[in-house]
Amino acid sequence: MVKGKEYRAEWECPSNIALIKYWGKKPAQLPLNASLSFSLKKAKTKTRVSITPASRRKVSFMFEGQASAFTERIENYLANMSLEHDWLNDFSFKIESWNTFPHSAGIASSASAFGALALCLVDLKQQVNNRQFTQEQFFQKASRWARLGSGSACRSVFPAFAVWGHLNQIPGSTDCHAIPVKGRFHPDYYSLRDAVLLVDSNKKQVSSSQGHELMNTHTFKDARLAQVNSHLFELLTVMEKGEHARFFELLEKEALSLHALMMTSDPSFILLHPNSLNIIQRIRDFRKQSGLHFGFTIDAGPNIHLIYFEKDKEVIHQFVEHELLSFTEQGQWLDDGIGNGPIQLTDEGV
Repeated sequence: MVKGKEYRAEWECPSNIALIKYWGKKPAQLPLNASLSFSLKKAKTKTRVSITPASRRKVSFMFEGQASAFTERIENYLANMSLEHDWLNDFSFKIESWNTFPHSAGIASSASAFGALALCLVDLKQQVNNRQFTQEQFFQKASRWARLGSGSACRSVFPAFAVWGHLNQIPGSTDCHAIPVKGRFHPDYYSLRDAVLLVDSNKKQVSSSQGHELMNTHTFKDARLAQVNSHLFELLTVMEKGEHARFFELLEKEALSLHALMMTSDPSFILLHPNSLNIIQRIRDFRKQSGLHFGFTIDAGPNIHLIYFEKDKEVIHQFVEHELLSFTEQGQWLDDGIGNGPIQLTDEGV
């Protein structure tokens, strides 16, 4: 560290959509089960972090030029991180962040936000200590640090597909951080797209964190863990072989299982809306009618993610515009696709 010097890092990190969901946590933000996701291409958070030496840690956070309620969460995150990384206590932080997608768009903004912040922090650690990590070390650390802010964020620091959680079938997989899944799947899956149908942009009645906690005492906890492990093992095989019909069957079972767990927790809660169900039924009807391979997934909210292949883009867009937009909030939807992971926006290389 050079006394009085300002250090700066700037990264862009995508959100991701889970194909196999994780639901439930162990201490230290570790998952009850392994999950599989793909990173998005357009839905990203850009974050710039500037730090200067200070007698104690101070944090200034601005989201799109405005003060944000997210500041407290950032402060708590850095305070928890500093217990293991005491160099964070020696700096004043100026953090600026922007999203390329609306905060209420039905896309997990905490995943991209903490992914981008973690990438900046690992970058800054290199600068402060005047040492370079290998590329593998850099992104492993970023994934681990992102996990401590938001579990799903650990998957966002990798391109295309990532697995988080120990899985015998994936060498190197661990609960501590995600790892990329490279060159394993049928080529078609690298053309996946995600049409996000915005059913309701209002804040959820029950947060994901509260939902995760309810899994600890859930009646169906053990059955869910057996189910999700079976789903993930089969999905990996299906994606290797290119069995598209079964791929979408598993995708939808995962999504509906997630919401069934919410409905049967104690206390129970329902995040799906009537129009969520209307969209699901229309998707199933049109799939049967058209014979195309596509389907849906749902995160912890009412919005529907219509997953399809690039080659069917024109037909799917017509279907969305003619059949589904009447069930969305003011006709709102976003179209995205599988992405290439984070990008460093400063001159220094990783």
